[in-house]
Parts: sequence; structure tokens; C-alpha cells
Amino acid sequence: MAHLVANRRPQSLPPDVADLLARFGLDLAGLLTDSNPKLGKGAALGHGRAVILHHLPARALAAAITPGDGAPVAARGYLPALLALAEREGLTAAARSHHGCPWATSGCAMGCLNWAGRGGLGETVALARGRRTLAMLADPVAYGRAVLWAVAWQYRRAVAAGEPLAVRLRGTDEGPAVGWHRLSLPVTVAEAQSLSLRYGLPVAPSDGAPIAELLAGAPGLTFYDYSKAPLTGPLGLEAQRSAGWDLTASFAADRPTACRDGLAAAAAGFRLAVPVAIKRGAPIPRAVTISTGAAGFVTLPTVDGDASDHRYREPGAVAVILRTKRSRGATAAADPFSLRPTAEPQPLADGTVALAW
Repeated sequence: MAHLVANRRPQSLPPDVADLLARFGLDLAGLLTDSNPKLGKGAALGHGRAVILHHLPARALAAAITPGDGAPVAARGYLPALLALAEREGLTAAARSHHGCPWATSGCAMGCLNWAGRGGLGETVALARGRRTLAMLADPVAYGRAVLWAVAWQYRRAVAAGEPLAVRLRGTDEGPAVGWHRLSLPVTVAEAQSLSLRYGLPVAPSDGAPIAELLAGAPGLTFYDYSKAPLTGPLGLEAQRSAGWDLTASFAADRPTACRDGLAAAAAGFRLAVPVAIKRGAPIPRAVTISTGAAGFVTLPTVDGDASDHRYREPGAVAVILRTKRSRGATAAADPFSLRPTAEPQPLADGTVALAW
């Protein structure tokens, strides 16, 4: 497979990018996904194009390279081809220690949307996401540069269609250990010229800068994401926002500090993504009230998070209601991650949440 991908690669790709993609059976056109159903909903509403980057979440890469028969569905279990690739590239130790979602709760990891839809039907999608994850571990900078060129490829398509482009890099994980907003990517003068002439993407040459900073001058290009990171610190929500990301904080009902974290994120102006176990087609609550007693409370109006994934078009002071999706192979351990669809106040570890219809 690798030599076939190598033969297809555009000649303008830098050698480190082309070599990394070839080694891991990847190509430029397939690195970012544009076929996600929610992305399509946003496009149908006239919001423009959006693309998303998928890796294996949490400890899923370790499970994928560890022989065993305990996985409830094939996509969650042992994938011999990934083990062979990890061994060939000397990445078995890194893969076994990798945690793609350091702030995920147990319910979040069990019910992850990585295994919803096509992602849970078989091994094909899991293999592709695993190859991307291994490539990221092998050389984060070369991989980040590959993502830069993949964004350029998608940008050219969007401009040709007369549409803006939104890019979401934390599709099923939090990205490189250093964070996408801190991963420094060099761009030579020749590479900047190639990106501009071949793809129409304005990029300033740099000895090293994060991808959103490199592309800050591109008209119609937005970086957006969801994140379970803490509010502060070098990997936190505020640091990500300062680096050019439009960010939605993710609420996890089974986190010991769920209510305090939700209040802090809302006070800092972030949208709050709130999963609720509502059936498809059922109405969403009109408001969400999060209370921690002595620390205070906040009541947020809601938006339907399933109508589109284009979060950056919405104001900050809202709760984005996400109906709980079926994650194939998930057990009841996933249930505490979502709120129940009831008007009665729901006690959590550090406060209560009330939904109002």
C-alpha cells in the first residue's frame, strides 16, 4: 500500500511530509474527513465546508495493538495490521503508553463517538484512524506539516466552490501531546510560495509557528474545536482560544468537578457542549442551569448541537445540547457521562444540573 500512496502524492509536497504519509499508508486527500453527517448538515444550511481530523481516542491505540478477545466489537479491539505497522516503525512502546484524551472521564471513553456510525461498523475506519495516530506519534512536526498541506488541499476546493472552510483537528482526541495550538511548524520560503501558488493559501514563511497562526491571514478559514481541557494552563481552553481557535468546552456529567468546570468555562465566555440522553427527534431543553451551591449558578439558553457542527457561528453564552449517540460496543459504564432527559434537578458530584423545557 505504501508504494502506491507514494506514487500518487503531489510532487509539491515537502520530502518529510511525503515520506511520512507513504510510510503510514496515508494520502493528502484522505487525511481530513469531509463526509461527516453533521458537517454535511452545516453545508446544507449554507454555512460552508468543514473538515475534521480523526485519530483513535483515549487508550484505543494500545487496545488495537494488543492481542486479546475481549472487545465487544471489532473496531474496539485488536488490529494485527496496526501492531505490524507499530513494530515496523519502532512505535510499540509509544503506542501502548499513548493517551489521546487525557481529560476524558470513564463514561466519555466508553461512549466515545469514535465508534458511532461508520466508525463502529468494522475495522476499516479504525485502521485508518490508527495509522494517522501512529504517524502523529512517529513525527509530530512532519505530521503537523502534513495536516497543513491537507488543509491547503481542502482550502483550494472550498475557494473553487465559493465557500468558507472550517477545520476541526480534535475530532476524536486532543491531538499531539504538546497540543495543536502549541505544535510549532516550520515553513520555508519555497514551501510558502508553493502553498500560495498551488493551493491559493496565503502562508508566511516561518522558523516555526502553530498552524492557526501560520494561516491567520487566509480569508474564510476558521479553526474550531471541542475540548475537555481545563480552563487554564498551557494546554487549557484559554490558551487554545488565544492561539486562534474558536472553542466549545465539553461538559462531562461524570467528572468530579463537572459543575465547577462548567461554571468556570461559561464565565470565561465559552460555549458549553452538554450531552443529554434524548432520543432522536425529541425536543431539546430550552435552558440548562448549573449550580454548585456556594460557588453560584448559571442558566444558559440552548442550541441544538445536532443541527450542525459549525459551532463558531453561535454566541459563547449557550449550552449546546448534544443527543447521546449509540457508540457500538459501549456498556452501561457510558451512561453517567450524559444527563438524563428530566426536568428534575440532577445531583452530580459537586452540584446539580437542571434542564428546563
